[in-house]
Amino acid sequence: MGFTGIANAIGACDNGPWQEVLVIGQHTEGTEYCETKWADGVVMTGIEVWGSEFGVLGAQFYYSDGSNSPQFGKGGGDKHAKLMWDPSVDSISQLKSWGNGRGQHLGRLQIRTKKGQELDVGKNTDGQDTFETKVASGIMLGAFGRSTDIIESMGFLFLKSTVDKITIDDIVFDETPEELNKRMQGIETIVLEYADHTNAHDAANETYTFGKTEQRATSKKFSSTATHTFGISRNVELSGKILDLGASVSTSLKYEYSSAKTEESTQERSVTLNYAATTSLKPGQRVFCRATAFMGTYDGKYSGNVNVWLADGYKYGFKVGGTMEQVNWSKASSKCQANEFDPLEDSRNRPENLNPKGKRAVEFIS
Repeated sequence: MGFTGIANAIGACDNGPWQEVLVIGQHTEGTEYCETKWADGVVMTGIEVWGSEFGVLGAQFYYSDGSNSPQFGKGGGDKHAKLMWDPSVDSISQLKSWGNGRGQHLGRLQIRTKKGQELDVGKNTDGQDTFETKVASGIMLGAFGRSTDIIESMGFLFLKSTVDKITIDDIVFDETPEELNKRMQGIETIVLEYADHTNAHDAANETYTFGKTEQRATSKKFSSTATHTFGISRNVELSGKILDLGASVSTSLKYEYSSAKTEESTQERSVTLNYAATTSLKPGQRVFCRATAFMGTYDGKYSGNVNVWLADGYKYGFKVGGTMEQVNWSKASSKCQANEFDPLEDSRNRPENLNPKGKRAVEFIS
């Protein structure tokens, strides 16, 4: 025997983005349980079940945040299975339940995923009525029912429609640009090229040009649990106070807020660094040249509000945390001088002391 409806659910299982819930078992004995974290954007990723010819003796649930529920029922028995799935690439395709044949408790549970995994634990139910839960999107949000030493009843909560779009709005980073710029977080001077040149002519002057064009890789990666949790293959749109390292292009790097919307993805590009310094040398004159650029690396945390739009028009939201990793380069700067460069100069080579307009440096040494 089985009964339908959500009237007997408790707590967070009482109302949410699901519909037409089926509960199998009896609803008078035992202690009520409700397992769900849907309001935090966390979904179920696994279930472990114990059973025997008597029926389902115990169950435990696993979440996308790495946590797990208590074990309901004492477990034991000679039948046991654990089913785990990754919601970013797999989901539930079928869920069937049976009573014990007398309307007393849960007798058997069978779950299949789209990738072909299966859990099937409980008594022999030949000749009994089968009750199939509508899995809708296939994303399991929770489970509830009653338990004593066994599972008296159990129902499952599935996201009622597929996810159409996810946005993360009102993003705020843990640190401000002012804090990061004050301590030059992750920004260092990189020597791109060094030259020690002497005019070898006995009587003629020489115009020596120190210059080169180089390629360097830049990247920016946003990540949160939202896409992984709901199996979204499209990029998630981000908006808010988006932190950016090197928002203003010059020979310096600094942290700023960017008002433009972006996407939760990995952006990898190549930047061209050009530098040139020209020096006029007398016969036998020696010159030292060096090209530098600032490289910045950032790995920081942010928080925001996730909005989930379902294909049926339903919308709900929750708070989420995420990370941003970025690597960027400033424009290059070059300089030639009569004396060797001080090895300690790099540590003093702060952005505000370099050529602010990013023009190539030209210095004539006489």
